[in-house]
Amino acid sequence: MLPITLSIFACFGWGIADFIGGLKSRSLPTLSILMISSLMGTFLLGIIILSLNSPLPDDPLLLWAIPAGIIGVIAMFLLYRSLAVGTMSILAPISATGVILPVIWGIISGDTLSGLCSLGIAIAILGSLMAVMENDPKRKKRKLTRGVGLAVGSAFFVGLYFITMDTACTHHPIWASMIMRSSTLIILIPLLFFAKITIRIGKVQFPPLLLMGVMDTMAAFCFAVATSKGMLSQVAVISSLYPAVTIILSAVITGERIQKIQFSGVILAIAGITLISAF
Repeated sequence: MLPITLSIFACFGWGIADFIGGLKSRSLPTLSILMISSLMGTFLLGIIILSLNSPLPDDPLLLWAIPAGIIGVIAMFLLYRSLAVGTMSILAPISATGVILPVIWGIISGDTLSGLCSLGIAIAILGSLMAVMENDPKRKKRKLTRGVGLAVGSAFFVGLYFITMDTACTHHPIWASMIMRSSTLIILIPLLFFAKITIRIGKVQFPPLLLMGVMDTMAAFCFAVATSKGMLSQVAVISSLYPAVTIILSAVITGERIQKIQFSGVILAIAGITLISAF
């Protein structure tokens, strides 16, 4: 029961963080937003480790947290950029279909794919294709919605993140989270330097970005603990339902409206991800 509960917390945390990150990426440099999130995460996890008085364990599996952090920041960058240029309620579910990769990884590792899981994968792919299509009134035909390429790329890296973090969290999820979060700075600091991006955040922008950093960090930590206690296939799927939270927030706060075919695709994509949990 604990892995499921923590996965639900991760779902809500990532959903809130992605909404804020995507929204703020429309007015602020995405790399600056990711840097603030990474610094906040490193600070929070550092406090937790100090309070637990937990020394760094001698566990080679923790090294997997380094590529997990780099992969994670790439996934977030692609997702935030897609949400900044496109419709959140359409593109967020596309990024979540990356959960298919951990399922495939499980099959390669010897897991058996159930009928419902196979059906879920097919439905998620069909829903994703429908969700990214929109009617073009000028040419009287359908076209790909803006930002779909970024969302698909994000989905791929999200799946890789789940796989690498699952390995890193085998024995010491708290330290795996800390190393993962710290390793994001390895890629962000040089990028900010060479891109000559100055982090200038106004007083109005700062509170929501802090909230984003806290939500993203706590979600990642909940996922780390959950995957160390439960099955990756189940934990990853439940955690990947975060687009539902992003969709609700985008509808309530920004008033996004989507076309019928896209709405149907979003519903199918979420339904497919849910069915994969039967694996």
